[in-house]
Amino acid sequence: MEHYILLAPVLLVLAIVVGAYLGHAKPKGGIWFGVSLPDGVLEDKRLLDLQREYRRGYALFALLAAIAALPILWFSDTFSLSFIYVFLWLAGIMYTSTVPFKRIHYKAAKLKRDNDWFAPGAKKKVRIDVDIALMKGKLPIAPYWFALPALMSVPLIVISLREGAGVLRYSGFASLFMTVVMFLLYLAFSRGALRAHSRNPVPNAAINMAANRLWSILWFSLALFEAANAFVAYQVLSTGNSGDPGLWFGGIFMVSLVPLIGIFVVHQHIKELEYRYGDTDGTSIPADGDAQWRHGLSYYNPKDKSVFVPKRIGIGKTVNMATRAGKMLYYGSLALVAAVIVPVAIMIVRADTSPPQLVIEGAETVVIEDSMYPLEFALDDVLELTLEDDMPSGFRQNGIATSEYARGNFKLTELGEAKMYIFKQNAPYIVIKLPDRYVVYNEKDPTATEALFAELKELTAG
Repeated sequence: MEHYILLAPVLLVLAIVVGAYLGHAKPKGGIWFGVSLPDGVLEDKRLLDLQREYRRGYALFALLAAIAALPILWFSDTFSLSFIYVFLWLAGIMYTSTVPFKRIHYKAAKLKRDNDWFAPGAKKKVRIDVDIALMKGKLPIAPYWFALPALMSVPLIVISLREGAGVLRYSGFASLFMTVVMFLLYLAFSRGALRAHSRNPVPNAAINMAANRLWSILWFSLALFEAANAFVAYQVLSTGNSGDPGLWFGGIFMVSLVPLIGIFVVHQHIKELEYRYGDTDGTSIPADGDAQWRHGLSYYNPKDKSVFVPKRIGIGKTVNMATRAGKMLYYGSLALVAAVIVPVAIMIVRADTSPPQLVIEGAETVVIEDSMYPLEFALDDVLELTLEDDMPSGFRQNGIATSEYARGNFKLTELGEAKMYIFKQNAPYIVIKLPDRYVVYNEKDPTATEALFAELKELTAG
């Protein structure tokens, strides 16, 4: 059920995002595709061709985004994977939704420069030689950095050889192998021949240097990621949490997704450098107020001390990224979202992979081991003990409730305050009455629940 609940906001977000960008397929207030244009050129055939390309781009984006949302249905048996995937999808949509817009924006900006579509007195020269010089000074990261992920693999190899069995023995070697693969990709991309990013040799050399730097950072980052992932995989395998096919499939899917996302992000960044500098002479470009709007979307004006300015695309206001306050607000909001989502994701993953366990210690104390809602009580405090076939009804106060399980603090209709540790579709349920609350517990295996109830009944019989 949860995957359908998660799918609804996903489709709503997609509809809102696509609708917002398609709303700018027509000029508004002299702004079209984030470029200011005079009224007399708005019927130019080349701009109308860009309009059709723009609409096709967002139609394709909507289709691909909808297809990318389908794995939410595949993760239906593992809520944590669905939850994490939804936020990965949302982050991906927020990033990729600008790609069709930026592509058309740069083409429209080039048309404007080539045809001198500037208002009288607004045209000026914007120097880009400093940007070009900075790009030409960029070098790939040093190859010795790859020693770090290689060294991270060594302790895992030692541990797996000493304690591992079967596939566990290969986790460290797999990590080392992936480091070698990433290093070879690093060599191929950083030491290969110059690629044709521009017809002008000056910006072409600069874009190539920047591209080599970006690719080298990507391959090193992926080597670190694969080394860290090997430790996670070893932990999952060695602790016996590997029996869930959904967990396996989801893990493989997401681990495969990270490199693809990284490659896409780097590729898009290089394409933006091509769009911005490829058709220039490497020294300056004609511009007007558009130069203060990066990609036609983000406002960047060091001479303007305003933190908030009206959006050029969309409604409301945006921040001036040239101000310290603007940067803090933008990056701080991203950090805040991450600070909320990451702990919640960790909590849900724990709930999916580490179910509660009821342990009887010394025939005197009951301990329910749970990562989030542990509980301990004396057997002498048990006032009543029953085995029920019907799940108690109520609502969650502080805990986790999915279609598969419920854990934490609940207010039950018939019983009142309760701690619940149950698999909803796996009756029966052990109901324990304590002086201050009820405890409802069961195992995933009904036979194990019945055996546990019999043991508790015997210990509390006196």
